[in-house]
Amino acid sequence: MPIITFWSDGKHETGKTVSMAAIGTALSIENNYKTLLFNANYNDTTLEDCFWEEQKDAKVNIAKNSKMVDISEGITGISKAIASNKASPEIIPNYTKTIFKNRLEVLTDKNVLAEDYDRQKPLFKEIIKMASRYYDLVFVDLNGELDDPVVKSILECSSIVIVTTSQKLQQIKEYTKIKKEGNQIQNKNIILLLGRYDKNSKYTSKNIGRYIGENTVFAVPYNTLFFEACNEGKVVDYFIRYRKSNATERNSLFVKSVQEVAEGIIYKLKEVQMKAY
Repeated sequence: MPIITFWSDGKHETGKTVSMAAIGTALSIENNYKTLLFNANYNDTTLEDCFWEEQKDAKVNIAKNSKMVDISEGITGISKAIASNKASPEIIPNYTKTIFKNRLEVLTDKNVLAEDYDRQKPLFKEIIKMASRYYDLVFVDLNGELDDPVVKSILECSSIVIVTTSQKLQQIKEYTKIKKEGNQIQNKNIILLLGRYDKNSKYTSKNIGRYIGENTVFAVPYNTLFFEACNEGKVVDYFIRYRKSNATERNSLFVKSVQEVAEGIIYKLKEVQMKAY
């Protein structure tokens, strides 16, 4: 099934990870897609922090409707299973944290030594492809240079690459250059996503679209309450609360914007699948 990779070079703040968390949550609330969020970044707890408050214990009670999981397992656990020839798509949920049962799960790691991470990285593509045989959608959170072998391997197996950037002109110029010259994404199905979007900037999504010659540029607006929710492990609570019609205009607009991006991704996937036949 489809692999959707959210990528940036990691040099700039783009809101990539929290945007992915928002889109994955919105999709899971409104649809029945079985979705995995995969964190491919070294000791980055941003994705995990969106859904659970930090715990000191080895085991964490992650939500009312979720299971108890040993966080030392995660990607490390699956990597060990691969090394022992015991890995299969069906075992992956044993190493994830559940957000919505049978709909949304997170696969990550925490407090991993640098040398262990370096040993695991070459297995990421295998893990992601294995997961794609079990989940309807696999979202990958990926930082790194395009010439990095691991980054290259993940982008190559991705159905869609979502390039996340800010509204800064220099980053937009870098995007156009990468799209023309970046061999790893040059011929990929690409979506440009503006994170931490400010609708009052002169670099609106429409203006940027005209500048780079693309009809559709998606955006996830900056929203103070949402980013506070990301820091408090309450992204799910945020979407459940503000998806209703009586939400304040600002929060209603944010939720609607995220839903539009989610729908755009699904539409793009259908286009890609149609081209494949």
